[in-house]
Amino acid sequence: MKIFKKLRMIAGLALFTMVSAFGQQKAGFITLKGQLKGFSNQAEIEDLSEYQYLLPPSAERMVVPDANGNFSIKFKAIAPNYYRLGRNTLYLSPGDHLEVYIDKSNPKLATFKGQGAAANMYMKNTPFPKGGSFIEAGKYVKESPEATVIAVEEQAALRTKELANVKDVTKEFKRLETARIKADLINSINSGETYGVYALKLKGDAAKAYAENYVKSVASKVVTYSKGFTDASLMKMVVYRDIADEVIKLGGKAADIQTIKDWYEMSTLVTDMHKVSDKKQLAAFEAKIAVFKTLSYKAAARKMLENLMSFGKGDTAVDFSTVDMAGNQVNLSSLKGKVIYVDIWATWCGPCMQEMPHFEKLKLQYKNNPNVVFVSLSIDDSEKPWKQSVESRKADGYQWLINRAKLQAYNIVGIPRSLLIDKDFKIVDMDAPMPSEAAAVTAINDLLK
Repeated sequence: MKIFKKLRMIAGLALFTMVSAFGQQKAGFITLKGQLKGFSNQAEIEDLSEYQYLLPPSAERMVVPDANGNFSIKFKAIAPNYYRLGRNTLYLSPGDHLEVYIDKSNPKLATFKGQGAAANMYMKNTPFPKGGSFIEAGKYVKESPEATVIAVEEQAALRTKELANVKDVTKEFKRLETARIKADLINSINSGETYGVYALKLKGDAAKAYAENYVKSVASKVVTYSKGFTDASLMKMVVYRDIADEVIKLGGKAADIQTIKDWYEMSTLVTDMHKVSDKKQLAAFEAKIAVFKTLSYKAAARKMLENLMSFGKGDTAVDFSTVDMAGNQVNLSSLKGKVIYVDIWATWCGPCMQEMPHFEKLKLQYKNNPNVVFVSLSIDDSEKPWKQSVESRKADGYQWLINRAKLQAYNIVGIPRSLLIDKDFKIVDMDAPMPSEAAAVTAINDLLK
């Protein structure tokens, strides 16, 4: 295990570098208490910074509300940062002490009282990048590209005015949020092509013609807003990460361009790491990480690699407790002695639902074989949609629901995802072939021989 020990030493030193990258530190604690509405029995205060998926998952910001949704949590932070709770984007700083109310279905109903309230009352109206930001999933699409651009510019102007009126916030917060408005505006203009076709219900040649005309009409606007907007310090915002790869094409400081490029490449590398369960193959990623110039990203990726190296192929599966359709507590370890194929999914995951018919077909192939079992493991936030899905599909067998936090050892970053465990309860593949892949049958048959 020399490689693993060396990796731990490197990761430890590099993590110090990553912490230093935040600049002037004001380490301290953030305290939140209040009420959550529409959440399940657990909710995560999720890191939204550029390290969101570069670092391994952590349960330190997991909220466990009582039956009435009341909760209290205190966690350490080294600097101000963006987080997400439900659909609300939060800006929290060490020393913040907030009383909050958050409705998962409507972020604009949130309320905040206490230190840090001013910033978060403003943040509750933050537009969603994946919803086209100011275009609001098509709400501000107009008949012509030019009119659409004017509409989103008006929304950006309103947001700018709103920010100007915010009191009791830092200069850094205003700097970041001013940049966010521009990033949201660029994202809005870029999103107009797709949302325009959808909102105007265009099809065939009409859709193609609209898309081509839109791109030509808005190209100069995108360049105007993007020029001089290369700034690596803005990568802590999701919307800036959505557009930065195009922004840097217009130039900027070499150091900023390098850092931004490193983030995209490192994100791809970390994604590739998650697809590998063999520790020898994982160890080879250290050399790939080493060539990057951005020290903080290297530190984060090494922590992720260390985490992945600590558990994987050949290790005894980490047991977990979950519930079945009848509400009974069940454990994965109850299936020891059999080949276990676990399909991890959720009702809100489109690709997961597309795999369902293939999962049922795969189960059918082995219905008379008592040596293999198939577990359908949902990570839905609540029981209702999960049960409705299972019942509507008349799915049988092992239908389980689990809180994602209990799967921390398995590094469930994206779904659909499958796990394959042998008769000795050892991990065979942390990212097994999907039910729709022929390789799934091959992998199961190999273990049954």
